[in-house]
Amino acid sequence: MNGQLRTGLDPANNSEKLAIVADSSDLLFYAALALLPVDGTVAGVPLPYWTPLSPWFFLAYALVNARLLRVVVRRYLAFMLLPFLLVLVSFYGWTTVGFHGWAAARSIGSVVLGLACLASLEIALRIKRLPWKPMVTVLVATYGVAFLAGMVQWAGVQWHVAGIKQFFARLMYRNYTWQRPQFLFAEPSYIGMHLFGVLLPVYWLTKDRRVAVVIPVFALGSLLMGAGTRIVIDVVVAGVLWLAASINFRRRGATIGAVSGIGVMVAGGVAAVFLDPRLSKLASDGLLKGDQSMSARIFHMLAPAWAWTHDLWHTLFGWGAGNISNAVRTGYWGARRWYDARGGLVNGEIRGLENPPTDTFTMSAYVSFVTEFGALAMLLVVLLVVAFLTVNHAWNRTTVCWLVLVAYLYVQFEAYGFYALVLLVWGAKRLDTQRPDAKVPRLVVDTNRIHRVV
Repeated sequence: MNGQLRTGLDPANNSEKLAIVADSSDLLFYAALALLPVDGTVAGVPLPYWTPLSPWFFLAYALVNARLLRVVVRRYLAFMLLPFLLVLVSFYGWTTVGFHGWAAARSIGSVVLGLACLASLEIALRIKRLPWKPMVTVLVATYGVAFLAGMVQWAGVQWHVAGIKQFFARLMYRNYTWQRPQFLFAEPSYIGMHLFGVLLPVYWLTKDRRVAVVIPVFALGSLLMGAGTRIVIDVVVAGVLWLAASINFRRRGATIGAVSGIGVMVAGGVAAVFLDPRLSKLASDGLLKGDQSMSARIFHMLAPAWAWTHDLWHTLFGWGAGNISNAVRTGYWGARRWYDARGGLVNGEIRGLENPPTDTFTMSAYVSFVTEFGALAMLLVVLLVVAFLTVNHAWNRTTVCWLVLVAYLYVQFEAYGFYALVLLVWGAKRLDTQRPDAKVPRLVVDTNRIHRVV
């Protein structure tokens, strides 16, 4: 297969004339797609470090199509039971540490929202068999609008247009547009999450050339407009993994091209270190002293992780959903002494973690998850994903690169309801249904009821 995904999302499966929607509820699914990049505005509901709209539309779509959820639950039973498991393991932390209702609800609710996205993909694309091309059209259009918003923000910064700055200051929940483009994301560092956690997998699944245009244009534009340092690193990592997944190494010319491409990516990353002031300072002064934002991110992760080293039982079973602030408070001074001894930059954000608010974040899915639910639950989720890929015969070169990319992206992103991991899990099931020996029921959809036709 030369590392290529074999999925049901290919032109052959969309050759027949299919209705864009099977019933009016499908408009909710399209609305969710249209709002995917809008995850940092005041219109959204605040969740751990983002304010998205799409997850709520995915949830509404799944609930409206509740009659089909039994099919989804049967196919993804282990994942659908995950929220109940997380509530169960949280009782240890809730009874020994404390209980913060709103923070706990946001954590467990975010997991539910992620599963709602998984259910929505299964209902729309596999059960109802809606055509994927209109969906990709919506994605291309909405990320195009997000990119244009970033260009407007960049123009406001370059030419000091007060009206543009004031407009986005009112629109964005956390505003960065006074100094660099934020697009419509919660912060500029989330650009790579969308480009390589959403759009690149969509390209791998559909091979739609329009997506192949949007990704490099958005990435290159972000680099040229100086949207941040993480997008530079993300582009290098994603570029290397894309080449590793796409090139047919059985052909000598392709292999030489791949090696050359990886060399160019690495050279570009090295060049960026010298050309980008923030990257250059990070390289010369270190992660703890080179940049205020980076040092604050590291300390957000370091404080709860320091608490792990002194509390085995809570490390294994978690402090409980919503109790990250308790772990941060416990580990703060130990982490602070280690941090200060190495000359780490200290600002008001870091000082405020001495007595953190209940909605404290870590900026890392791994640190947040282990802190709330424990290392054993984290290990279980990893084994669950690996087992699911194995059972569904989804392993190949592209899947390995995809898994590595997803694992990398969540290092500095903690939203449990984000779509990158969900797409990987759903993509594995799509792979299984395309095996020659797989028996997949055909579904005929009308606006009133769904008949199973074997």
